[in-house]
Amino acid sequence: MTRVAEPAPSIRTSDRFAARQWEYFQHADAARFHWQTTAPFFSATEAELVRPAAGPGRLLEVGSGEGGNLFHLGPRSDVTVGLDYVANKVAYASCAIPWARFVCADALHLPFGPGAFDRVFCRDLLHHLKADATPGAVAELFRVCRPGGQVILIEPNGWNPLMGGFALVTPAERGMLRSTPARLASLAHSLTARVTVEMAQPLPLARLLLHCRFGAPRLGRVRWVRRGFSALDSLLRRLVPRSLWAYVIVSAQAPSAVAETRR
Repeated sequence: MTRVAEPAPSIRTSDRFAARQWEYFQHADAARFHWQTTAPFFSATEAELVRPAAGPGRLLEVGSGEGGNLFHLGPRSDVTVGLDYVANKVAYASCAIPWARFVCADALHLPFGPGAFDRVFCRDLLHHLKADATPGAVAELFRVCRPGGQVILIEPNGWNPLMGGFALVTPAERGMLRSTPARLASLAHSLTARVTVEMAQPLPLARLLLHCRFGAPRLGRVRWVRRGFSALDSLLRRLVPRSLWAYVIVSAQAPSAVAETRR
């Protein structure tokens, strides 16, 4: 495992945004990892959500947290690296996901050379950055992706009622409210013309009702509950407009040359 010196959060400054994010994420969340990777029914929805990031080649996940996404993408024979700015999460992931390597570093200054990876994956990170920092973070993802490689962004959709409601009651998640399909697509389009946008999970009530803290995750073991969730999802896929679905998945092909910015 490779380690990089832990970034210093702006807790002692007037930067309340940075302090709030650090307070929200500074500890490894073992309960969430086990819920994401082993909870009946719910873990299967997580595996399906991150499937677009699967594929051969050197893979980097930026904002890897405790390693739940890489769990669903592995084990892999190719080089797999997870990066997070919280050392506690990096240490936890290193034990939980033995087939990957983990580094502690800042998403705005990735400690890798240009084109170091074939696939670069980032989920649920961009809305935790300040709005003016987001383009630079996306540029970094493209910088470390090889020409012709894939950059995959997965973010919650602030227009979704469930996601928007969660953002309103959780201060550290307020960035979801500016996370929209059009904005995410424009971030990728600013760096490459080859961009596809997909939507996932029209209204993921299982995420709420089976939640590891304020739900009843054991209900996922009950056959009729699983069938009920599956039937409801099928119905909602026909009723809910795609622009309101809960997750935005942006897949972009890195161009043959990416201008170095912010370095």
